[in-house]
Amino acid sequence: MGTELEQKYVVESPRPWAVQTRLLSQLSRAGYQVSFLEEKPQRDTYFDTPGEDILKGGGSLRLREKGKKNLLSVKAMVRSEGGTFLRREDELVLGREADPMAFLRTYLPGVDLESLTPTAVVVNRRRTYEVSRTAGGRFELAFDDVCYRDPATGREHRERQVELEALSGTQADLARVVSALRLPELRPASESKYQRAVRLTAAGGPAQG
Repeated sequence: MGTELEQKYVVESPRPWAVQTRLLSQLSRAGYQVSFLEEKPQRDTYFDTPGEDILKGGGSLRLREKGKKNLLSVKAMVRSEGGTFLRREDELVLGREADPMAFLRTYLPGVDLESLTPTAVVVNRRRTYEVSRTAGGRFELAFDDVCYRDPATGREHRERQVELEALSGTQADLARVVSALRLPELRPASESKYQRAVRLTAAGGPAQG
């Protein structure tokens, strides 16, 4: 079991990659070292019960497909405020030795596992950087080109996001990096990707083809 500390934003700009360039420049001027890591597609499928018990509890069950690696994750919200999320995260790398049902019984007690079905698909083109400063923590900065899809109806919604995850350091270190990311085009996200996927692809939501 581990914890995940992140700051999430939705990018509100017709030129999102110009926003990326400005953010990287601002971080460098603030004294952070910025190193490109990778750009890769990833596909996340979220599962829930018909009554959305996991969603209503503030958590998520996600299968991530990234290259040849498949990862099952259960997340539980500890707290969220102003776009900052602190969540408990438990993961299982799927393979010959993995026991997914034992994992789910451990981390989703009380959930009817037999009723789980796919409730959201998130296809993401993610570009990541490492951001660090001596005695100031180490972070992963991600620029996400996201497509949410309801697997039952096919309704889709697209958006750009920015995520900053603490790899080491304190919440105060995260707050200092966040202060260097202030741009009018960035709106702190009050929801996780799973919450946004469900809401934005619901009937009557702002779906896009």
